[in-house]
Amino acid sequence: METIPFLKQFAAWVTGLTDKYRFHPFVRTAVHITLLQIALAVVMIGIFTWGLKYAQDQTITSISEHLSTAIVTGTTSDASLPRSIEQVREQAYGLVFFLIIALNGLFGYFMARFALRPTRRSLRAQKQFIGNIAHELRTPLAIIKTNTEVALFDPKLDPAVKQTFEDTLVELDRISEIINNLLTFDTLARPRRMEFEPIDIRAIAETVLRRHLALAKERGIQLAMDSGRPAFVEGNQTALEQVLTNLVKNAINYTPQHKGGLVRVLVEPDPSGSTVVTVADTGIGIDQKDLFHIFEPFYRGDTSRARGVGSGTSGLGLAIVNEIVRMHKGSISIRSAIGRGTAVKITFPPATGTDFKNPLSGEKAGMHEVSLDFS
Repeated sequence: METIPFLKQFAAWVTGLTDKYRFHPFVRTAVHITLLQIALAVVMIGIFTWGLKYAQDQTITSISEHLSTAIVTGTTSDASLPRSIEQVREQAYGLVFFLIIALNGLFGYFMARFALRPTRRSLRAQKQFIGNIAHELRTPLAIIKTNTEVALFDPKLDPAVKQTFEDTLVELDRISEIINNLLTFDTLARPRRMEFEPIDIRAIAETVLRRHLALAKERGIQLAMDSGRPAFVEGNQTALEQVLTNLVKNAINYTPQHKGGLVRVLVEPDPSGSTVVTVADTGIGIDQKDLFHIFEPFYRGDTSRARGVGSGTSGLGLAIVNEIVRMHKGSISIRSAIGRGTAVKITFPPATGTDFKNPLSGEKAGMHEVSLDFS
């Protein structure tokens, strides 16, 4: 009679495990990886055992052949026997080693192709869900913002209520920016063809800076850019505008207000013919441990130092920048020091397949040299 409760508990445990396997993709992934590892261990033990037996058989065969030769020729010693046995062993062990390496490669293929499939599907569904939520929130937020702006036109509005509405508009703009970043990231996560053409990256940088002049002036931050001729890169204008917008806005957000802060954009040639765009600020800087994760989606880093600075960011700005730069086959690097500022450098390859030549290649073009030492 005591076995019945045990069987019930065992059945409940099996049912619970089955439900987790069916409905939790990470549990399925863990089970698949475990089964693959067990299969790999069994096969490797089998290969190793077979290799030992193969080496023994080949050694016995080699000894038999040498004994037969010795009997036929009438010789009683053969100095080549030890060398022959050693060669047989090396061949056998080499074959085993090769099979194990090949098996590990096959294991990695099955891991990426099958075992991680539930996790990939879950991540795709998560990204799609985030994109759908962002789309659904856009319309009601626009309605709330419009109604708030209309209410502010009332001349009889109480000053305290007016201030509340103005604060609400600021928060609505912040939420709208987060939603736009989510939609942009969702779009970049879905492979699609992006139209490329020769783009003057300097003109884009000037346009982006002009758009942020009011925000910078409100916060007492100076915007500056080097002078020079047009610098053409092969790219998509909308995407490149997004890159520079995110970088300039980040620089402004993380530079303390009304303390003589500076955000500077520099466009210069690279000796290889590429174009380098640098966005530098004199802000609060980034801790070294955060630099390794700064391009990860939704990574916010240590916000305790940024009290009142950079609040309300989504953690997607630099992830979007990184993805767009990757799509343009460029490279991105970042240098920073606490309390001294940050410099983000993007290198775009030279434009190819067009009649455009980068006027900056091989000359400074009246450029003012900017050097930021964060050592």
